[in-house]
Amino acid sequence: MPELPEVELIKRYIHEHVAGKTVASVDSLLPRMWRNCPAQLAETLVTGQTIEAVKRRGKYLVITFQHTALQLIIHLKLTGRLIYRPQAEVERFDRILFHFTDGTLLAYGDVRTLGALYLFESPKAIDLKAYLHMGVEPLSQAFTSGKLYELTRRSSMPIKPFLLGQQYVAGIGNIYADEALFLAKVLPTRPADSLTDSEVKRLHRSLRKVLRHSLERGGTSFRDYKNGAGGKGQNQDYLLVYGRGGKPCLHCKRPLQDMTLRGRHTVFCGHCQK
Repeated sequence: MPELPEVELIKRYIHEHVAGKTVASVDSLLPRMWRNCPAQLAETLVTGQTIEAVKRRGKYLVITFQHTALQLIIHLKLTGRLIYRPQAEVERFDRILFHFTDGTLLAYGDVRTLGALYLFESPKAIDLKAYLHMGVEPLSQAFTSGKLYELTRRSSMPIKPFLLGQQYVAGIGNIYADEALFLAKVLPTRPADSLTDSEVKRLHRSLRKVLRHSLERGGTSFRDYKNGAGGKGQNQDYLLVYGRGGKPCLHCKRPLQDMTLRGRHTVFCGHCQK
């Protein structure tokens, strides 16, 4: 699933290319991708609107429009893609097409159709619980080591599921949780409220580091993630533990361990993360 860096990169690219464009028409090639309203109603409401901005909250993309309070929220889930095309070309697995008056196209594609598009009349009308109850953005000024320490005091769940839960810290997924915990030298099974102040400070630095580095490298691409131009990132070439179970630790050379923790595949070094 695209995580914070990947969604942020999509947001930046799409905003740069579609802000100020007016929607000429909407084609719902797979109407059920509109999860909270009929496709025909969504098409009617969005057609004729001019895009004001593309934003991000956690792993969600949010499109706002000029002169209206409409909010278009997109969750890519596992295989969703939002791609801008200079020509109105339709590709395999395209599900929702936004045609602009200048002949360009914004396409939502999804191989497994697990993603979702939601349209709300205004920010106050948003009723997505997961969206409304997201925690602090880890690259924001509000995310300090003190804030993270305060949040960890509220839960005794293992630190990795704590990070993945979204209600404490927004946008962290499997990749960056494994990577940050490795850099912070913290076992993923440690209860969140057992981390000391110094351990939390290391984790705070590590989270921001892995997210920023991924942004600089264009995100992490394995099979499904593509940026707003349809290209791939390079961060997968720099991962220290994620996807490397059984291979030598790049620090101590011992085999990396893997396990399933609360239903999520987890890779760690039992020596470096004591």
